[in-house]
Amino acid sequence: MVEPTTHKFASLEEELGFWKDMGKFSQEELQEFQQMSRDYEAELETELKQCEGRNKELLLNNNRLRMELENIKEKFESQHSDALRHISAMEENLAETTAVRDHLQKYIRELEQSNDDLERTKRSVS
Repeated sequence: MVEPTTHKFASLEEELGFWKDMGKFSQEELQEFQQMSRDYEAELETELKQCEGRNKELLLNNNRLRMELENIKEKFESQHSDALRHISAMEENLAETTAVRDHLQKYIRELEQSNDDLERTKRSVS
């Protein structure tokens, strides 16, 4: 751009032409800038729509995963509860079996003692 202070005009028409050219140049720059701004705005709008679509997709996926997680938690709680009931029943069964075994071992010892007593009595009688 030529500075008006360094340029000497021979006539008023020449100065007027200079300023008109400067105005046209500035107008062209302005239009170019406005067009670039519109292009950039359109590009940003497109990018924003893509981001919003991706965000919506991610939110839907997140909700689906949360529901899956809740279902898995419910299944886990149910299975855990069932396992605890099963373990409790097995512990009761083990306690009963142990009690029966202890009782039978005591009974066997008593029978063996009785058998020993009878054999001693038989030997003393013979």
